[in-house]
Amino acid sequence: MKIRSHSLINGTLLALTLALVLLGVVMVLSSSQFLLTKGTDNNVYQYMGRQLMRFSIGLACLFFFAGLDYNRWEKWARPMMILNIVLLVLVLFIGREIKGSRRWIMGFQPSDMTKLAVIFYLSSVWAERREQLGSFFKGVLFPALFVSIPLALILKQPDHGTVFFIGVVCFAIWFAAGGRLTHLLPVAAVFIAAVVIGIYTKPVLWERINAFMHPELYMDSKGYQIVQAKIGFAHGGVWGVGLGEGVQQLGFTPESHTDMIFSIMGEELGFMNCAAVVIAYMLMVLLGYWVALRCENPFGSLVAVGCSTAIGFQAALNIAVVTGSIPTTGISLPFISYGGSALIINMIMVGLLISVARETFDAPPIAPESRRGGRRRA
Repeated sequence: MKIRSHSLINGTLLALTLALVLLGVVMVLSSSQFLLTKGTDNNVYQYMGRQLMRFSIGLACLFFFAGLDYNRWEKWARPMMILNIVLLVLVLFIGREIKGSRRWIMGFQPSDMTKLAVIFYLSSVWAERREQLGSFFKGVLFPALFVSIPLALILKQPDHGTVFFIGVVCFAIWFAAGGRLTHLLPVAAVFIAAVVIGIYTKPVLWERINAFMHPELYMDSKGYQIVQAKIGFAHGGVWGVGLGEGVQQLGFTPESHTDMIFSIMGEELGFMNCAAVVIAYMLMVLLGYWVALRCENPFGSLVAVGCSTAIGFQAALNIAVVTGSIPTTGISLPFISYGGSALIINMIMVGLLISVARETFDAPPIAPESRRGGRRRA
């Protein structure tokens, strides 16, 4: 059946986003109580209030990007990359250091902006050079080298999980643009080899692998967090112990309101509600890919692929870490984890998906002769 209106898709995307964010606000309130008792501030709504404020900013950004023609961002793709590189350099010198990493400037993480900048840049370049993707040196090498600059700067922070995450998003956009397997597979092999070498040469990464393989031997360090998360899931069972009734958020599970918030959900809301959250993410990603598949504008199609992959892969990474399926990565749960810049960027991505869907399903098909790169002629 042919979809003639964007209303159903966009309404579903918006509803899923609002449901996940509001669930996140409630879980931030529940999981942050112990943190507040350790300080002198007795305002139990402190973290929730901050998250609501960020949600309001993110919602405004979502509607702004949804209402604007996404094609306008194509010409800003390169300037945005340059601005992002400048911010990543600045954060290394004047950024606030937390737990050995410099990632924040006035509460904002430039690495979160990198996700959006890379999606815009690669979508713009490969929409214009689709006919050159058959040649690695003409169509792929320079964009890859340019993207490697912000990734190298993020490694210096250091933030290995974000570099791996953005790298996978780049591969998804490259594949969707028409990248040849004879190019994709060797580059993927080099990327995996670099990850393996990095694990062996960085003691902190090697400790994460060992803690993942034998968490009981690292209970006093890297393995403690995962063991406590598993205890929370076991305690929650099928339906959970009840909102606010969990014990893992009472100082047992570190980062309970950020990276490990899904484990608090597992204890308080149970397996069935966590499964519903996973289904919500899957539906959002599938709708995004459907929009990308139907979009006849190369730039819009690649933007939809990039945004959908970013949201879905970030959720998959976080859930896999919290359930003990992969080593820790430091990746937060989209829309739900406590945080400002990540929430706003993810809501912007939803706005872009809505913008692409509105043009795709409401506008008449583009005649082949009227296409030029990622833009439409007037």
